[in-house]
Amino acid sequence: MSSKATIVDVARECNLSQATVARVLNGQKEIQVKEKTRKKVLSAARKIGYERNILAANFRRQKTKSIAISIADLTNPFFPELIKGIQNKIREYGYSIVQLNNEWNPKIEQDNFKYMIQSRVEGAIISPSHPRADLKVLESLPIILLTNSDEFLGYDTIANDSKGGMVLALERLFEFGHRNIALFMGGSMMSADSSWRLQIMKDFCSNRNMFFSEDLCIKCDMSVSSLDSFSQARTAMRKFLSKDTPATAIFASNDILALAALHVANEKGIKVPDELSIIGMDGILSGEISYPTLTTVEKNRLQIGSLAAKSLIEKIEAPVEWQTKKIILPCKLIERGSSGPVREKK
Repeated sequence: MSSKATIVDVARECNLSQATVARVLNGQKEIQVKEKTRKKVLSAARKIGYERNILAANFRRQKTKSIAISIADLTNPFFPELIKGIQNKIREYGYSIVQLNNEWNPKIEQDNFKYMIQSRVEGAIISPSHPRADLKVLESLPIILLTNSDEFLGYDTIANDSKGGMVLALERLFEFGHRNIALFMGGSMMSADSSWRLQIMKDFCSNRNMFFSEDLCIKCDMSVSSLDSFSQARTAMRKFLSKDTPATAIFASNDILALAALHVANEKGIKVPDELSIIGMDGILSGEISYPTLTTVEKNRLQIGSLAAKSLIEKIEAPVEWQTKKIILPCKLIERGSSGPVREKK
Protein backbone atom coordinates (compact mmCIF):
# COMPACT_ATOMS: atom_id res chain seq x y z
CA MET A 1 0.00 0.00 0.00
CA SER A 2 1.22 3.57 -0.70
CA SER A 3 2.50 6.09 1.83
CA LYS A 4 -0.94 7.71 1.77
CA ALA A 5 -2.35 4.99 3.98
CA THR A 6 -4.68 6.38 6.65
CA ILE A 7 -5.69 5.55 10.21
CA VAL A 8 -8.76 3.86 8.72
CA ASP A 9 -6.46 1.53 6.77
CA VAL A 10 -4.39 0.76 9.87
CA ALA A 11 -7.56 0.03 11.89
CA ARG A 12 -8.77 -2.34 9.18
CA GLU A 13 -5.38 -4.09 9.05
CA CYS A 14 -5.20 -4.79 12.80
CA ASN A 15 -8.96 -5.20 13.34
CA LEU A 16 -9.20 -2.50 15.99
CA SER A 17 -11.34 0.61 16.31
CA GLN A 18 -10.21 3.84 14.65
CA ALA A 19 -10.31 5.55 18.06
CA THR A 20 -7.87 3.05 19.57
CA VAL A 21 -5.54 3.28 16.56
CA ALA A 22 -5.63 7.09 16.68
CA ARG A 23 -4.67 7.10 20.37
CA VAL A 24 -1.58 5.03 19.61
CA LEU A 25 -0.48 6.76 16.41
CA ASN A 26 -1.08 10.29 17.74
CA GLY A 27 0.66 9.59 21.04
CA GLN A 28 -2.40 10.46 23.10
CA LYS A 29 -1.87 9.76 26.79
CA GLU A 30 -5.25 10.76 28.23
CA ILE A 31 -6.53 7.18 27.87
CA GLN A 32 -4.09 4.32 28.43
CA VAL A 33 -3.71 1.60 25.79
CA LYS A 34 -2.39 -1.86 26.62
CA GLU A 35 1.19 -2.47 25.50
CA LYS A 36 0.12 -5.51 23.49
CA THR A 37 -2.45 -3.38 21.63
CA ARG A 38 0.06 -0.59 21.05
CA LYS A 39 2.56 -2.99 19.48
CA LYS A 40 -0.17 -4.49 17.30
CA VAL A 41 -1.11 -1.04 15.97
CA LEU A 42 2.49 -0.02 15.29
CA SER A 43 3.20 -3.32 13.52
CA ALA A 44 0.16 -2.86 11.26
CA ALA A 45 1.16 0.73 10.51
CA ARG A 46 4.65 -0.35 9.44
CA LYS A 47 3.28 -3.18 7.35
CA ILE A 48 1.01 -0.96 5.21
CA GLY A 49 3.43 2.00 5.09
CA TYR A 50 1.41 4.45 7.21
CA GLU A 51 3.12 7.84 7.78
CA ARG A 52 1.73 10.21 10.35
CA ASN A 53 0.66 13.65 9.12
CA ILE A 54 2.34 15.76 11.78
CA LEU A 55 0.95 19.03 10.42
CA ALA A 56 -2.64 17.76 10.58
CA ALA A 57 -2.11 16.30 14.06
CA ASN A 58 -0.69 19.56 15.37
CA PHE A 59 -3.57 21.48 13.77
CA ARG A 60 -6.09 19.30 15.58
CA ARG A 61 -4.29 19.95 18.86
CA GLN A 62 -3.93 23.66 17.97
CA LYS A 63 -0.14 23.37 18.25
CA THR A 64 2.52 24.10 15.63
CA LYS A 65 5.45 22.42 17.42
CA SER A 66 7.64 25.15 15.95
CA ILE A 67 9.83 27.83 17.51
CA ALA A 68 11.24 30.99 15.94
CA ILE A 69 14.87 32.09 15.97
CA SER A 70 15.47 35.80 15.47
CA ILE A 71 18.99 37.02 14.60
CA ALA A 72 20.34 40.31 13.29
CA ASP A 73 22.96 39.25 10.76
CA LEU A 74 22.71 36.12 8.65
CA THR A 75 26.23 36.75 7.26
CA ASN A 76 27.86 36.77 10.70
CA PRO A 77 29.85 33.50 11.12
CA PHE A 78 29.10 33.68 14.86
CA PHE A 79 25.53 32.43 14.35
CA PRO A 80 25.69 29.12 12.41
CA GLU A 81 27.13 27.10 15.30
CA LEU A 82 24.68 28.70 17.72
CA ILE A 83 21.75 27.81 15.44
CA LYS A 84 23.15 24.28 15.12
CA GLY A 85 23.06 23.97 18.91
CA ILE A 86 19.42 25.08 18.94
CA GLN A 87 18.43 22.78 16.10
CA ASN A 88 20.14 19.71 17.58
CA LYS A 89 18.34 20.17 20.89
CA ILE A 90 14.82 20.97 19.63
CA ARG A 91 14.94 17.95 17.32
CA GLU A 92 15.08 15.79 20.45
CA TYR A 93 11.72 17.24 21.48
CA GLY A 94 10.05 17.02 18.06
CA TYR A 95 10.06 20.76 17.35
CA SER A 96 10.96 22.57 14.12
CA ILE A 97 12.57 25.98 13.46
CA VAL A 98 11.37 29.16 11.79
CA GLN A 99 14.48 31.28 11.21
CA LEU A 100 14.13 35.07 10.90
CA ASN A 101 16.80 37.66 10.05
CA ASN A 102 16.39 41.43 10.54
CA GLU A 103 19.63 42.89 9.11
CA TRP A 104 20.01 45.16 12.17
CA ASN A 105 16.80 46.93 11.13
CA PRO A 106 14.41 47.55 14.09
CA LYS A 107 11.40 47.82 11.76
CA ILE A 108 12.14 44.43 10.16
CA GLU A 109 12.67 43.02 13.64
CA GLN A 110 9.23 44.28 14.74
CA ASP A 111 7.66 42.81 11.60
CA ASN A 112 9.34 39.50 12.43
CA PHE A 113 7.94 39.62 15.97
CA LYS A 114 4.43 40.14 14.58
CA TYR A 115 4.96 37.24 12.20
CA MET A 116 5.84 35.01 15.17
CA ILE A 117 2.44 35.74 16.70
CA GLN A 118 0.56 35.42 13.41
CA SER A 119 2.20 32.10 12.52
CA ARG A 120 1.49 30.77 16.02
CA VAL A 121 4.98 29.59 16.85
CA GLU A 122 5.07 28.23 20.38
CA GLY A 123 8.09 30.20 21.50
CA ALA A 124 11.10 32.17 20.29
CA ILE A 125 14.85 32.50 20.84
CA ILE A 126 15.85 36.08 20.13
CA SER A 127 19.20 37.79 19.69
CA PRO A 128 18.03 41.42 20.03
CA SER A 129 19.18 43.83 17.32
CA HIS A 130 19.36 46.65 19.86
CA PRO A 131 19.56 46.95 23.68
CA ARG A 132 16.15 48.64 23.69
CA ALA A 133 14.40 46.32 21.27
CA ASP A 134 10.62 46.53 21.80
CA LEU A 135 9.34 43.14 22.97
CA LYS A 136 5.80 44.20 23.96
CA VAL A 137 4.15 42.41 21.04
CA LEU A 138 5.62 39.14 22.37
CA GLU A 139 4.16 39.38 25.88
CA SER A 140 2.00 36.28 25.36
CA LEU A 141 4.83 34.23 23.83
CA PRO A 142 7.48 32.26 25.77
CA ILE A 143 10.86 33.72 24.77
CA ILE A 144 14.54 33.35 25.63
CA LEU A 145 16.91 36.25 24.89
CA LEU A 146 20.52 35.75 23.85
CA THR A 147 22.03 38.71 25.69
CA ASN A 148 23.34 39.75 29.09
CA SER A 149 22.43 43.43 28.68
CA ASP A 150 20.96 45.09 31.77
CA GLU A 151 18.31 46.56 29.47
CA PHE A 152 16.50 43.20 29.54
CA LEU A 153 16.18 42.63 33.28
CA GLY A 154 13.10 40.57 34.01
CA TYR A 155 13.45 38.47 30.85
CA ASP A 156 14.98 35.01 30.54
CA THR A 157 18.49 35.53 29.18
CA ILE A 158 21.39 33.27 28.21
CA ALA A 159 24.74 34.69 27.12
CA ASN A 160 28.50 34.49 27.25
CA ASP A 161 30.52 36.50 29.74
CA SER A 162 31.96 38.83 27.11
CA LYS A 163 33.20 41.29 29.72
CA GLY A 164 35.12 38.60 31.56
CA GLY A 165 36.43 37.31 28.23
CA MET A 166 37.77 40.72 27.28
CA VAL A 167 39.60 40.96 30.61
CA LEU A 168 41.17 37.52 29.95
CA ALA A 169 42.60 38.83 26.69
CA LEU A 170 43.90 42.07 28.20
CA GLU A 171 45.50 40.24 31.12
CA ARG A 172 47.32 37.90 28.74
CA LEU A 173 48.64 40.83 26.71
CA PHE A 174 49.78 42.48 29.95
CA GLU A 175 51.61 39.26 30.92
CA PHE A 176 53.32 39.38 27.53
CA GLY A 177 54.64 42.83 28.45
CA HIS A 178 52.32 44.96 26.31
CA ARG A 179 51.62 48.36 27.84
CA ASN A 180 50.18 50.15 24.81
CA ILE A 181 47.12 48.15 23.77
CA ALA A 182 44.70 49.49 21.16
CA LEU A 183 40.96 48.72 21.27
CA PHE A 184 39.21 47.98 17.96
CA MET A 185 35.40 48.35 18.09
CA GLY A 186 32.58 48.20 15.56
CA GLY A 187 31.05 45.80 13.11
CA SER A 188 28.19 43.38 13.52
CA MET A 189 27.10 44.05 17.09
CA MET A 190 24.53 46.04 19.06
CA SER A 191 25.71 49.63 18.55
CA ALA A 192 24.34 51.28 21.65
CA ASP A 193 25.69 48.56 23.92
CA SER A 194 29.39 48.85 23.12
CA SER A 195 30.50 51.56 25.56
CA TRP A 196 31.32 48.95 28.20
CA ARG A 197 34.27 47.77 26.11
CA LEU A 198 35.88 51.20 26.23
CA GLN A 199 35.18 51.44 29.98
CA ILE A 200 36.76 48.04 30.65
CA MET A 201 39.84 49.12 28.69
CA LYS A 202 40.11 52.40 30.61
CA ASP A 203 39.65 50.67 33.97
CA PHE A 204 42.16 47.95 33.10
CA CYS A 205 44.81 50.47 32.10
CA SER A 206 44.12 52.73 35.08
CA ASN A 207 44.46 49.86 37.56
CA ARG A 208 47.84 48.94 36.08
CA ASN A 209 49.22 52.45 35.55
CA MET A 210 49.16 51.92 31.79
CA PHE A 211 48.84 54.56 29.10
CA PHE A 212 45.54 54.77 27.22
CA SER A 213 44.04 57.58 25.20
CA GLU A 214 41.35 57.95 22.55
CA ASP A 215 44.16 57.70 19.98
CA LEU A 216 44.39 54.02 20.87
CA CYS A 217 40.70 53.44 20.14
CA ILE A 218 39.98 52.29 16.58
CA LYS A 219 36.35 52.61 15.53
CA CYS A 220 34.30 51.68 12.50
CA ASP A 221 30.55 51.54 11.89
CA MET A 222 28.34 49.50 14.20
CA SER A 223 25.37 47.33 13.30
CA VAL A 224 26.44 46.52 9.75
CA SER A 225 26.71 43.14 8.06
CA SER A 226 29.86 41.12 8.60
CA LEU A 227 30.84 41.60 4.96
CA ASP A 228 30.56 45.39 5.26
CA SER A 229 32.28 45.47 8.64
CA PHE A 230 35.34 43.60 7.30
CA SER A 231 35.74 46.14 4.49
CA GLN A 232 35.23 49.12 6.80
CA ALA A 233 37.55 47.62 9.41
CA ARG A 234 40.39 47.36 6.90
CA THR A 235 39.94 51.03 6.04
CA ALA A 236 39.96 52.02 9.73
CA MET A 237 43.02 49.85 10.38
CA ARG A 238 44.98 51.34 7.48
CA LYS A 239 44.24 54.82 8.83
CA PHE A 240 45.32 53.81 12.34
CA LEU A 241 48.60 52.26 11.20
CA SER A 242 49.42 55.24 8.99
CA LYS A 243 49.85 57.30 12.16
CA ASP A 244 52.83 57.11 14.48
CA THR A 245 51.11 54.85 17.02
CA PRO A 246 52.80 53.41 20.10
CA ALA A 247 50.49 50.36 20.06
CA THR A 248 52.23 46.99 20.32
CA ALA A 249 48.97 45.02 20.56
CA ILE A 250 45.34 45.23 19.48
CA PHE A 251 42.29 43.73 21.14
CA ALA A 252 39.39 43.56 18.66
CA SER A 253 35.81 43.20 19.91
CA ASN A 254 35.09 40.42 17.42
CA ASP A 255 37.06 38.12 15.13
CA ILE A 256 35.93 39.87 11.94
CA LEU A 257 37.67 43.05 13.10
CA ALA A 258 40.70 41.09 14.30
CA LEU A 259 41.03 39.34 10.94
CA ALA A 260 40.76 42.70 9.16
CA ALA A 261 43.56 44.04 11.39
CA LEU A 262 45.65 40.96 10.62
CA HIS A 263 45.00 41.35 6.89
CA VAL A 264 46.17 44.98 6.89
CA ALA A 265 49.23 44.20 9.04
CA ASN A 266 50.26 41.49 6.54
CA GLU A 267 49.59 43.91 3.69
CA LYS A 268 51.90 46.52 5.24
CA GLY A 269 54.64 44.05 6.08
CA ILE A 270 54.11 44.35 9.84
CA LYS A 271 55.20 41.11 11.48
CA VAL A 272 52.52 39.53 13.66
CA PRO A 273 53.13 38.85 16.53
CA ASP A 274 56.75 40.05 16.54
CA GLU A 275 55.83 43.69 15.89
CA LEU A 276 52.12 43.65 16.67
CA SER A 277 49.99 41.19 18.66
CA ILE A 278 46.31 40.79 17.75
CA ILE A 279 43.53 39.12 19.74
CA GLY A 280 39.91 38.81 18.63
CA MET A 281 36.71 37.52 20.19
CA ASP A 282 34.15 34.84 19.20
CA GLY A 283 36.22 31.86 18.04
CA ILE A 284 34.96 31.60 14.46
CA LEU A 285 36.45 29.08 12.03
CA SER A 286 38.25 31.70 9.91
CA GLY A 287 40.61 32.41 12.81
CA GLU A 288 41.90 28.85 12.69
CA ILE A 289 42.98 29.14 9.05
CA SER A 290 44.32 32.71 8.94
CA TYR A 291 48.04 33.52 8.78
CA PRO A 292 49.17 33.60 11.42
CA THR A 293 46.33 31.78 13.15
CA LEU A 294 44.23 34.11 15.30
CA THR A 295 44.32 34.21 19.09
CA THR A 296 40.74 34.68 20.23
CA VAL A 297 38.35 34.72 23.15
CA GLU A 298 36.14 31.75 22.37
CA LYS A 299 32.42 31.96 23.09
CA ASN A 300 30.24 28.92 23.81
CA ARG A 301 28.01 29.18 20.75
CA LEU A 302 26.96 25.51 20.50
CA GLN A 303 26.31 25.26 24.24
CA ILE A 304 24.44 28.58 24.32
CA GLY A 305 22.18 27.39 21.51
CA SER A 306 21.50 24.06 23.19
CA LEU A 307 20.78 25.67 26.57
CA ALA A 308 18.49 28.26 25.00
CA ALA A 309 16.49 25.59 23.19
CA LYS A 310 16.19 23.34 26.26
CA SER A 311 15.14 26.28 28.45
CA LEU A 312 12.56 27.48 25.95
CA ILE A 313 10.95 24.05 25.58
CA GLU A 314 10.81 23.66 29.37
CA LYS A 315 9.16 27.07 29.57
CA ILE A 316 6.64 26.11 26.85
CA GLU A 317 5.75 22.74 28.33
CA ALA A 318 5.72 23.64 32.04
CA PRO A 319 4.85 27.37 32.23
CA VAL A 320 3.42 27.21 35.77
CA GLU A 321 6.65 25.85 37.30
CA TRP A 322 8.89 28.19 35.30
CA GLN A 323 11.13 30.68 37.08
CA THR A 324 12.95 33.46 35.26
CA LYS A 325 16.56 32.54 34.48
CA LYS A 326 19.74 34.49 33.83
CA ILE A 327 22.53 32.22 32.61
CA ILE A 328 26.04 33.49 31.82
CA LEU A 329 28.72 31.11 30.54
CA PRO A 330 32.43 31.86 30.92
CA CYS A 331 34.60 32.45 27.85
CA LYS A 332 37.93 30.80 27.11
CA LEU A 333 41.11 32.31 25.68
CA ILE A 334 42.43 30.28 22.72
CA GLU A 335 46.08 31.19 22.16
CA ARG A 336 47.40 30.85 18.62
CA GLY A 337 49.99 32.50 16.43
CA SER A 338 48.83 36.13 16.39
CA SER A 339 49.85 37.02 19.96
CA GLY A 340 53.14 36.90 21.80
CA PRO A 341 55.61 38.80 24.01
CA VAL A 342 56.30 42.44 23.24
CA ARG A 343 59.59 42.96 21.37
CA GLU A 344 61.90 45.81 22.18
CA LYS A 345 62.33 48.21 19.26
CA LYS A 346 65.91 48.36 18.08
